[in-house]
Amino acid sequence: MSTKRGFAEADNCPNSCTPYATYQEAHEALQALKHTSPANIIEHSERALLTVSTQTLPSAIRQIGVRLATIACAHPEPNSTYIAASLIRALKTAEPSIRCEIYASLITLHEIKSQFHTHLPHQITSELGQCVRADVNHSQHHLRSAAVACLQIVGGNEGVRRFADDAHPKVRQTVLSVIQRQQMVGGDLGARMYGECVAATLDDAEQVRMIAVNLVWAIGSQYAEHLSLHNLRLLDDAFIKVCDMVNDSSMLVRQRACLILGRFRRVSPQYLEQTFSKQVMSNLRAVPRSLGYGRNRGLHSSKFHKRETVDELRLLDSGAAGAFVHGLEDEYQEVRDAAIESILELSSESPVFATRAVDFLVDMFNDSSDRVRVRAMRALTVMGTRSVIYLTDEQLSIAVSAIKDSSQAVRLRIYEFLSVSVVSSSGLQQLMRAISDNLEAYSSDLLPIYRALKLVGANHSNIITPQLTCTLLNISQHYLSREARIDDVVYAGNVILVINTKRATRHAVASVLPDYVFGHLPYLCDKYPGCLPDNLAEYVPAHLPYVRQMLVRPTPDAVVTQKTSDDDEQRTSALFDRMRCVLNKACGEPSTVQVADDLAQSARAFLLSATAECRQKAVARYAELASVSVKIQVMFESQDSMQVGELFGLTSRLMHGSYEIEARTQGLDPLARISLVHLRVLAHTAWLCAHTLEHDPRVSAKMLKELQHRATSVSQTLNTLGQFSAAKDLSALSNDQTRENMQHFVREFRALEFQPKSQCQYARAEIQSSSRRPQEFDHRFPLRIPIDARLFWTSRNILVRVTLPTQATRVWRVPPHVVKPCGLMQSSLVWDVEVVLPLGSGEPAAVHVAVGMECASDVPWSDAFVVRAVPVPVSYDITDYYKMHESHIVVEISSLQTVSVSPIEIRPQASAHTRI
Repeated sequence: MSTKRGFAEADNCPNSCTPYATYQEAHEALQALKHTSPANIIEHSERALLTVSTQTLPSAIRQIGVRLATIACAHPEPNSTYIAASLIRALKTAEPSIRCEIYASLITLHEIKSQFHTHLPHQITSELGQCVRADVNHSQHHLRSAAVACLQIVGGNEGVRRFADDAHPKVRQTVLSVIQRQQMVGGDLGARMYGECVAATLDDAEQVRMIAVNLVWAIGSQYAEHLSLHNLRLLDDAFIKVCDMVNDSSMLVRQRACLILGRFRRVSPQYLEQTFSKQVMSNLRAVPRSLGYGRNRGLHSSKFHKRETVDELRLLDSGAAGAFVHGLEDEYQEVRDAAIESILELSSESPVFATRAVDFLVDMFNDSSDRVRVRAMRALTVMGTRSVIYLTDEQLSIAVSAIKDSSQAVRLRIYEFLSVSVVSSSGLQQLMRAISDNLEAYSSDLLPIYRALKLVGANHSNIITPQLTCTLLNISQHYLSREARIDDVVYAGNVILVINTKRATRHAVASVLPDYVFGHLPYLCDKYPGCLPDNLAEYVPAHLPYVRQMLVRPTPDAVVTQKTSDDDEQRTSALFDRMRCVLNKACGEPSTVQVADDLAQSARAFLLSATAECRQKAVARYAELASVSVKIQVMFESQDSMQVGELFGLTSRLMHGSYEIEARTQGLDPLARISLVHLRVLAHTAWLCAHTLEHDPRVSAKMLKELQHRATSVSQTLNTLGQFSAAKDLSALSNDQTRENMQHFVREFRALEFQPKSQCQYARAEIQSSSRRPQEFDHRFPLRIPIDARLFWTSRNILVRVTLPTQATRVWRVPPHVVKPCGLMQSSLVWDVEVVLPLGSGEPAAVHVAVGMECASDVPWSDAFVVRAVPVPVSYDITDYYKMHESHIVVEISSLQTVSVSPIEIRPQASAHTRI
């Protein structure tokens, strides 16, 4: 069949093709088209169309034929217009289930290729219109729903809206989905559709109401200044309607409504403030009567699916009143989470709203869910960074009780919240007593507490008087005070609090401090860097000159900072130049063991001793990979002593390292990126040469073919970028994959220069330290491990890897909605993973947690084997063997975080016959 077949041939199919006879055959072809691009794609499309038009085949096989034809249109070889026309002509004689599948395929093609208005002949379009108009009145709701969705192809949105009152919720959901899809691609819905969407929020079907809530927000935001039927701004009216949905009977609708409330902007202040009014909501409706499909009920009658409202049940038409009160008190934590996020978003719209929200968010500290408590504290912390939060005594009591939470994630969040809060004088003493208890109970919270106390002292400078200082430090104004122990953590916290007050208050506080406190300051500055102010020497009395000298003397951190700013810049430049010189030598001269060692040592010295920018770090890691490539070349020079296992390890390190640099370095230019791909060709070739020595030849056959495609592609790119020498070597490799030629390529390989731009950024993650106390677990039940991490310069394809005490690993893909933006190119990850731990020996053990990212490989099939660093046994089935392993490369972007675990001792219960 020609790849560009005309429409006149639509009724004629070649005799050489036969339809798929069995379900298994059709399903295997479908899987092949999904995961690969077979050369006989045209044959598959022809057989798929024959399968659809063959009436004697079962419906299940014909449905797969429709899907095959749809997937074939994504390839450039078949004529997608001819395939679409053939599917349309098959509608006339197809069964309802087949017609549903064809309609779904046509919608998919319409969205992907947008070909129907410009490419299909008028005759084919009119045939589609006739079929659609006949099926929109069919008795089966599945077919009506599919036909209504196709109306956008032949009739536009106006034709779709006529079926918004259909008796079945599936059809009504399809109508709203089509309208929502048009809005998402930039279509103009018109303000007149607002009333229809509001009416849809009263629908009995949960899925219809969820889409209707989205449309109410979208239209209200797009036509904000239009007037509604109640003479309100359309934006305010939409806000009230969405607030009304917070009291819906469905949890999913309530969650969606709470989330959408946070998307509103420029809502009138009076309606925002009403959301915290503790009044009864107005969304009380009578229970709808059960529906049926009787002979006296029309298909499109709206009286059978709209909720009937009873005026006697409307206690108060309060509009937006109490929306967030109901959201925060919902029985499902998903709804409470959504309400907290929306409150945080809306708090930037109105200071009065933010002030009223504090009281309700502080009440959420008593929530039963750790996740909800952490989310409420995080929201208050963000609000506190905009303006300081003033806590009442009642709110402080709730916060103090939360400080004693058993979860470290909750405690760390409450410390951050308290650092942006202000309390009264008596409240500050109550707060310090609670913090003192935590300093003694949780040693892992030491630095977070001290950092919080530094900010608390600065915010309470008008409260921390000399009298309060004497009370906190147990200083007597009439007798000599007993010197406190310098290693007392509570004493150190009190000193950090009072010494971090503002400049004017600090002079008054310093006047009542005894000499031993000043003598402890140098030790505290060195012990807890960043927790004390810099200019402490001016507050030290004149009769303590040695203390002044020690405070003026730069601390170790200050020495490093000064050296970095003055001298270390030259040292960094010298180390980088030396490493660059060795790298250029490795790229241009024959390979030796000495060159590989010098390159690895210079790169390691640069990474360990220099504070370098991202571009320099990327070059240093590339230098390490270049040293690996030199070692591979040296092994091929002396084949008599070649260790296959060691060679597999080097190729794995080279392949994985190139992907790691590419994935973690954001902003690489094309020449730097192709330098990394060039290293992968070397790893691919070297692994293949080692594998052909003694292992499965079936792997070699497939990898040789993929090596040819990879070498050809890289050669063309290198020619475009002006790297003609390397392109010539790769061209020779792509034309001849004999073992001698591949070994020659490895021996003569020279790494390309790697010079990324200075604007590069490095993706990384920091996991918050967990409690030092072992987590107790029962081997019969899963153990929940909380993950709290901060991500920099990355937020997509995030993974969490957990290494169990048995050295087995578990990997989870983090859902995208869990990663929340928290700053410029920064994101926060707060998530829980569950693992089942074996009982083991009954002794405490360690679980290691790391955050990584997933990057797609250039040649998934071959790279999956190279990265594993082991050969494939002959006895394995290659396809099943490959499916057991990931086709993506996992790159860790954080250091390992150790979580201590301890098994619970399970004692056997005494029998009923046991004598006491």
